[in-house]
Amino acid sequence: MTAEKKTKKLRVGVYGITGCAGCMLSLIFNEDELLDIAELVDIRAFPFIKEKKDERSFDVVLLEGTVVQPEDLELVEKLRKKTKILVALGACSSTGGVPSLRNFIDPEKYRHLVYHKASGIQDMPPKPVDEYVKVDYYLPGCPPDKKEIIRFLQDAALGKIPKMYPHPVCVECRLRENRCLLEEGKMCLGPITRGGCEAVCPTNNLECWGCRGPVDDANLTELIALLHKKGFDTDRIKARLETFAGLKIAQIEVGHKKWLEESH
Repeated sequence: MTAEKKTKKLRVGVYGITGCAGCMLSLIFNEDELLDIAELVDIRAFPFIKEKKDERSFDVVLLEGTVVQPEDLELVEKLRKKTKILVALGACSSTGGVPSLRNFIDPEKYRHLVYHKASGIQDMPPKPVDEYVKVDYYLPGCPPDKKEIIRFLQDAALGKIPKMYPHPVCVECRLRENRCLLEEGKMCLGPITRGGCEAVCPTNNLECWGCRGPVDDANLTELIALLHKKGFDTDRIKARLETFAGLKIAQIEVGHKKWLEESH
């Protein structure tokens, strides 16, 4: 009798560049779920927790953090060459996250906080990974949803790359019969933010801050007009839009890019 051929495991690497490591912690806190798919996944490298690593090649690399220094870019480019599927893990990797706020601030306002050149530290304008290399998939959020990470790894192990959730957070709010926070006069970015998070913030009466980045068909013009009607001034709207995904929102249309940049 011929022995049944053993399924080849998905070779996975988990890495972080400049960031808080919260996204990698989301994966670690998935310990029970990871054990459930242990027969499908072989974590070859995870410098955050794994001393020994095999970095020859990967099927999937989950990468957290924002590119803010030459060392970050060097690692990003190296990993891109070693993996079939590069996944931006979390808001910082996917959209630039909170570090990208620096792109909208006058350098003179933070220059006194920057390390002196004598320290040997060199920095770059904070940008998401896809500004430098091709990203094959995004697991956005701050932090990314644990269930979403596991579903992606399961699908990838089966040779499938799932489609990104195509609808805004508002769709998930309606499915949960949540009361619209905009109707309550709160600045919620749900109408332009990609869902897939099960509307966790609005469901708990917290405004959506857009940590999953803009949905493909985001109607920024209508949202801005609505927020003005609700009494929010331009500076406050800009500050909210820039918090997690300002660089991506600025790319939606040329007119909106100009609108975002005029006050800086």
